[in-house]
Amino acid sequence: MSVGTAELFSFREHDLEGAKAAVGKDFFTTSMDLRDRAADYDFRFDGVVLGALAVGVAHLSAGLEIGMADLEDCYYVNYSASGSMHARHRKHAVDVTPGLGAVYHPVGAVAMTTSDDYASYAVRIDRRAVNAALEEQVGHPVPPDPVLDPDLDLRRGPGRRWDRLVRLLCEEARETSSVLRHPMIAAPLHDAVVAGFVHATGHRWRAALERPTPCWSRTPVRRAVEAIRSDPARPFTPTELASLAGASTRTLHDGFRRHLDTTPMAYVRRVRLERAHDELRGADPLATTVAAVAHRWGFGHLGRFSAAYRREYGRPPAATLRHG
Repeated sequence: MSVGTAELFSFREHDLEGAKAAVGKDFFTTSMDLRDRAADYDFRFDGVVLGALAVGVAHLSAGLEIGMADLEDCYYVNYSASGSMHARHRKHAVDVTPGLGAVYHPVGAVAMTTSDDYASYAVRIDRRAVNAALEEQVGHPVPPDPVLDPDLDLRRGPGRRWDRLVRLLCEEARETSSVLRHPMIAAPLHDAVVAGFVHATGHRWRAALERPTPCWSRTPVRRAVEAIRSDPARPFTPTELASLAGASTRTLHDGFRRHLDTTPMAYVRRVRLERAHDELRGADPLATTVAAVAHRWGFGHLGRFSAAYRREYGRPPAATLRHG
């Protein structure tokens, strides 16, 4: 799917009506009631809407009773950064504490009770994106709105890796000049969060996800390499590359490891580094900068770009810009 432009949001509210409106804008219509009606209330919510995702981090100064009706068009994950919450959904109860989250399905009311000073990460994913990611990962159709385990462990394995991605998006959402506005950076991050979710959560296809998918033929790898080299500025994602190669993402990943000793997205970055190098060699140092070239080729962090460039070419990019 096309990811489109990232829309960053940031809310500060001191009353429940304002908080409900803020949450309803990019997440859900909710009911909110203070557990202690005399408590001072402060609500902060920062995040990003990106394609099929809405990701944010919220802080509630006072404990709340929160209710949501059917989510209808999405799955929703809530997990603690600090404090605790008790959640009830589809006859399941989940205690949400740091490292442990709750997964809510499109159908089924949600009731949550938070502690005071509760901070949480919130992730909304379009139901169709979840279905598509799971089908692509397991290699066959799955029923609409697959049943997922109600609790999510973010302390180890795929859950921990997914948590890091969510935190990265939230950190970038706080930046005025966020790299999420760059399609070459935002698109693969978006797909990584969606695909990472189906790997992190529990479901009946877990065993299929964990089975190896060897790629003995070089053909899918060759097709992907041709696509990358013909248009390296395209905002490739692992899913799109796999589709162009005529393979699943897991099969293509194995093929790149087996035949090129790298991964598809690492190969994309290598080709973009080559193009950045070529541009720096021919550029006028009075008319451009290393930062501008790096950003144009999808490198959002100048320090990491410079380190990768030095490893590959033996000198800093500024030297190439000045001396060719």
